[in-house]
Amino acid sequence: MTQEPSTAVKLYGTDEPPAPIHRFRRGPLTFDLEAGKLRYIRIGGIEALRSIAFVVRGPGWESPAPRISGLDAEERADALRLGFKAAYETAGGRLEVTARIEAADNGLTFEAEALALTDFTTARTSFCILHPIAGVAGAPLEVTRPDESVERASFPKDISAHQPFMNIRALSHEVGNGIRATVRMEGDVWEMEDQRNWTDASFKTYGRPRDLPWPYTIPKGERVVQRVLLSFAGGVPAAARAEPEEVAITLDDRPGGRLPAVELAVSPEEAGHALDAAGRLAAAPAELVCWFEHGVHGAAELAAYAALARRLGSPIGLELILPCRSPLERELAEVAALLREAAIEPASLRPIQAPMTRWVLKPPEELGLPGFAALYRAARKAFPRAALGAGVLSNFTELNIDRPDLAGADFVTHCTAAVIHEPDDRSVMETLETLPHIFGSVRAIAAGLAYHLGPSAIGMRYNPYGNTTDPNRDNRRVAFARQDPRQRGLFGAAFALGYLARAAEAGLDGVCFGAPTGPFGLLYRKTDHPQPWFDTQAPGAAYPLYHVIMAVAAADRAPRLPVRSGAEKRVLGFGYGDKDGGRVAWLANLTAEPVALRLEGPGIGQATVKQIDTASFVQAALDAAGFGAAPGRPLPGGRLSLSPYAVAEIRRSR
Repeated sequence: MTQEPSTAVKLYGTDEPPAPIHRFRRGPLTFDLEAGKLRYIRIGGIEALRSIAFVVRGPGWESPAPRISGLDAEERADALRLGFKAAYETAGGRLEVTARIEAADNGLTFEAEALALTDFTTARTSFCILHPIAGVAGAPLEVTRPDESVERASFPKDISAHQPFMNIRALSHEVGNGIRATVRMEGDVWEMEDQRNWTDASFKTYGRPRDLPWPYTIPKGERVVQRVLLSFAGGVPAAARAEPEEVAITLDDRPGGRLPAVELAVSPEEAGHALDAAGRLAAAPAELVCWFEHGVHGAAELAAYAALARRLGSPIGLELILPCRSPLERELAEVAALLREAAIEPASLRPIQAPMTRWVLKPPEELGLPGFAALYRAARKAFPRAALGAGVLSNFTELNIDRPDLAGADFVTHCTAAVIHEPDDRSVMETLETLPHIFGSVRAIAAGLAYHLGPSAIGMRYNPYGNTTDPNRDNRRVAFARQDPRQRGLFGAAFALGYLARAAEAGLDGVCFGAPTGPFGLLYRKTDHPQPWFDTQAPGAAYPLYHVIMAVAAADRAPRLPVRSGAEKRVLGFGYGDKDGGRVAWLANLTAEPVALRLEGPGIGQATVKQIDTASFVQAALDAAGFGAAPGRPLPGGRLSLSPYAVAEIRRSR
């Protein structure tokens, strides 16, 4: 009999528990305390700030988890007072933070005193204040300078490639219902960046300007003291407002475009493993997006790609990194010869100059490289039959800053990762809020080009900002992780479904989400890092997100049927017409709490539902084909309850 995995492994792919969340209420003011951060600061139920956190970064922008101790809460007549200590240890040394928080009905104060226990080398040790993006992007803002002068401005509507505001002392904006929030920072010089560039759902105001040298060292025994003061004015209510318990889901039968094509990424080190697993994929991807560094990889890697493509019957798209040590024409001719020898005619080509895979913040010409226009002209000449993809092989921020010349390209491309800044569960899931902003910004940049999203996942396949990604062999929630254990859990399925829902709604032409095997895989294989429970099973297991990705791949760009959620931060979904004339919708609970749904739309009374949740996890993993073919159960009354991070397939006949 198969041993059941723990609930934590089912949900998150790891037995490491999430950081505890402490919820506080003071009159109309509510907030969470999580891992030393104040989260979701609301007044009267309206989110005013996403977070106030004293953050500590390692010398390479690592985000170490704090060890919290001495948490104390005291409710007094005049205020709620909290205190705790947070200890940090990085490659740069050791640091201890003493935090004091005081919350009243009309605001709060957060003071942090950091003591360097050793010489402490850091990229940033300072408060970071996050404003949410919903209802805030494009809204009016007042910026107070250190000399107390006030500038009337607006939060960026389109994603700003550079800091929209610098030299800040305070920020003031209306949060809704006539309530005004003002946040004031003391102890440093502050500036703002648009974190939507990195898929974070926030505008971040941080201490220590980015143009100052980093990393820097806080000497042993030195103290850093900073304060953040948040106040509210206007029609502040007497009490907080609760969220409705039931989420309304509307299934619309009027087609709205088509689903994106599903593509899968393949790296040289995974090509052989992917070939071994190819027979377990229920549907072939529309394209295999293959990484190839000319001069690093060669005939062997291309032969492995060719074998996989033949086995799946999928065309190859090449992510081509050129070293630019020789003229472009020569290097491209060398690659073309290698491809001919491997009997590969690429369906698409995404070329880039090797130095531009880093966060250089300069156009290629300033680095002594051929410009993007020259690169694309030469690539078009060398590969006239391949669709030419212009853009970057890293994150949207590099596309936004570098702005490649898109003239003559067939499509635009970039990637995303969800653990660049904060790797906790809620921050990762929040990145789905940002995708519509990114997709809209790319549409504005690309002006009518097709849009194929490059290899993306929760984890980070390579690090353009430092030397390497974190291998994360301990299966923790860490920033810059190459393998994120949540990929293997229900969390990963909910995230993938939400991602595809956002991409479908935006009308993307293709989405490369995940890979056949490996750190970003749909299917299990033995690796050099432990995979709890999966390592004890016979080969062939599927992760929960396999079922979501394969369903969309099998749908083969079917007509999209809109799915509208009454609470998109809790539930997302997408729908389509299947090949048998039926209607399919997929829904995901994006939270760690159960959620009740009320479904509306034609044919709901005769609908069936099949869920991937903690109860069905083992069957979905060990008998993927049987689980996929099994019928759903009736859905009486259109009512459905989804447990944490569960996903559901709803089927309605015509």
